Amino acid sequence: MVTISNTTLPPEYFGSGRTLDTITGVDKTREILFSISIVLCIALVWLSARPKLKVPILLSDTIKSKKQRVHEYAVRSRELMSQGYREFPNQVFGIDTKDGTKVVIPLSFLDNLKSHPHLSFKACIDNVSIDQPSAINTMLTLDQDMLLEYTLLGGPPEYVIHAIRGSLTPSLPQYIPILHRMIKSTQIKTLGTYKDWTPVEIYNSVLQVVGPCSARAFHGDIPSQNPEWLEVTTGYVVTVFDSIKALKKWPPYLRPIANRLLPYRAKIDHQWAKARKILAASLKQKASLGGKAINEPPSLFDHLTSEKSPASKESIDKQLIYQMTLVAVGTMSTFSTVVQCIYDLAGFPDFIAGLREEALSCPRDEDGLFDKDSLNSLKKLDSFIKESLRLSSGDLTTFHRAATADLTLPDGTFIPKGTKIETNTCAIHADNTKFENATSFDGLRFYKYRQKPAQEHKHTLVAVTPNDLAFGFGKHACPGRYFSQIVIKIFLAEFLINYDVKCLPGQSRPKNLEFEAMVDPDPEAKVMLKSINTHS
Repeated sequence: MVTISNTTLPPEYFGSGRTLDTITGVDKTREILFSISIVLCIALVWLSARPKLKVPILLSDTIKSKKQRVHEYAVRSRELMSQGYREFPNQVFGIDTKDGTKVVIPLSFLDNLKSHPHLSFKACIDNVSIDQPSAINTMLTLDQDMLLEYTLLGGPPEYVIHAIRGSLTPSLPQYIPILHRMIKSTQIKTLGTYKDWTPVEIYNSVLQVVGPCSARAFHGDIPSQNPEWLEVTTGYVVTVFDSIKALKKWPPYLRPIANRLLPYRAKIDHQWAKARKILAASLKQKASLGGKAINEPPSLFDHLTSEKSPASKESIDKQLIYQMTLVAVGTMSTFSTVVQCIYDLAGFPDFIAGLREEALSCPRDEDGLFDKDSLNSLKKLDSFIKESLRLSSGDLTTFHRAATADLTLPDGTFIPKGTKIETNTCAIHADNTKFENATSFDGLRFYKYRQKPAQEHKHTLVAVTPNDLAFGFGKHACPGRYFSQIVIKIFLAEFLINYDVKCLPGQSRPKNLEFEAMVDPDPEAKVMLKSINTHS
């Protein structure tokens, strides 16, 4: 066998500046590129052979450019969802977004699909690919609602959901007086005292009151009083959703670059690093107690570090993911609902007197704190919050699912694996055939429904029905809504007792900020506040 080296062949054989090693390197590179090309070709052939999604696309008749349709959805999504509801009554249709085509299903499909084994809520929220060829995993991913790859925020695993439903939720009656004491002690300090009518920006103040409540239930008593933990978690709530909104303005293939240019990822990394240290201390404390609960009633952290959760009880990485995910989703939905309700109180002040009277007269325990009976008696407030959610919930769409396998909808529409579906919640909630004067705010709408025979429990805030979709539908309806409604009711009851509120002179209710399907209360909006001097 003859070995060829650079010394056995003249330099002019290779050309100026070239050697056998460089030529070999080039050949290897060509081989790699050729192999990648073959894999891509196979993948593309495989894709072209698969059945494709065939649904009518909203705006395709009037706007031929997909890029323009994507832009229209981003800036006037509520209007387009209403248009789709009218143009495709009880039909499936698609809508083009930066993350691909979303399939909007009619309300009539929900019962049939709510427990479908091949529709996943978690896969829809996370940034995952579902068994696509590895060479094109980065090309074909699901619609990334939370942009997990960049924000670290994804859907919690099933056993965390089970811990919320099976362990935390049954203990919530014990939490009510604890949360009431927390809110009573911080609300006036945080929102301020105003002898005369004063314009106040309430968004961040509400977050500072709600944040410790979430920390107590999710992590524990000590973290709920730890300024560093509260700074990290409430900061993450704001940062992660700012990051999502900023990144969704970029097409998916440019998001890795945008993520490096935007300031949010550095903030998120810093927040997670600080949170990790605090959680390490909590795990150490739990170990020192021999695995017993740190808190009474136990926090979700206690449940997820108990013997019932062997896979995660000692894993700081898993506990970090659980805490940051839950604090972001749970706190954001709770405090934004409180802000929306205060904006609605300012915009529709005729409801204030009745709600305040109810809050003042509701039963309390021997310490003057709310208990389960107290919250159950706040039926008008329950209705007011539900009405606020009907018109200003955090999502224009719900029942978010991703197909983990090819499937067929009840009308015969083929849904390829990886497709995201959702239902048109904002249009359903504005349908006059389902709600009288549907686009008008009636804070006692659901209170009046509950006065009818056999309707007492059907129209409560936490009830989930095909017409009441603010908390989702089916087995993936928000599991934290029972905790959230406690915090919202206590905050608003105390607020009604402590403050008068109205809109700024000459202005109406602050408008919501909407981008794609996301709805947020305006963080910079102000309302007029005036303290009430006598309160119990």
